[in-house]
Amino acid sequence: MQQGREEEDDLEEEEDDEDEVGPERALEKSPFQLTAGDVYDISSLVGRDLLQLSDGPRVPATLARLQFRIVRVLEMLETLLSLGPDKMVIDLTDPNRPRFTLQELRDVLQERNQLKAQLLVVQEELQCYKRYIVKSAKN
Repeated sequence: MQQGREEEDDLEEEEDDEDEVGPERALEKSPFQLTAGDVYDISSLVGRDLLQLSDGPRVPATLARLQFRIVRVLEMLETLLSLGPDKMVIDLTDPNRPRFTLQELRDVLQERNQLKAQLLVVQEELQCYKRYIVKSAKN
């Protein structure tokens, strides 16, 4: 009878391990990659461990797992808070991320506007030369 109960416990642990493959990954992510779903997964994991603490026999393993998870969550929060309110998070793997400073963009826009103005002057001169050529050809 005892052996049957141990087998059931082993099966339950394996099922728990299979269920935790997805939610466990949330704890391995960078804080900047977390989604709302990841936050719910982490909350579920911590809640499950708290419930297991009240069950009894596997307390040391559950306690160690819970301690790791709480420390990891605190590390994530610390990382997010260390940015400060006026800092922007940029995903370096995003191909559409900003690559220029605001001053560099202003300089580029100013240069573009100067080049546009010069182009308009050159186009006007070209129109004048075309008119001159057309008039010369008629005479």
